Amino acid sequence: MTPLFSTEYGSTYQSDQDRCFYLNFQGRKLPMSVCSLIAFKRKVDAIDLVSMLTDESDYADIAVISTCRQEAFFVLSIREVIELKELLAGTLVMLELNSILHQQLNCGIS
Repeated sequence: MTPLFSTEYGSTYQSDQDRCFYLNFQGRKLPMSVCSLIAFKRKVDAIDLVSMLTDESDYADIAVISTCRQEAFFVLSIREVIELKELLAGTLVMLELNSILHQQLNCGIS
């Protein structure tokens, strides 16, 4: 497996052998396709942190989010939402950077 991005709270890896990505967060290792990873990032990015901070209901400071196909659920505190957003943002940046480098290297070969 190739490490993509890591923080002190989690990490992501790419497995060419399994043809998927792995998200390590909250002590779990979840396989995801690239589409699932992007869709999951969109779900996490849609979590309204301001609302979590200002809503006075009993469970306002907790977010429950599922992966695509509802294979796994996460129950996240505000801090964990921020940590997951950081991990997923860094992962997607690294994927884009890898794609740009691959394109540039292939253009130089032709």
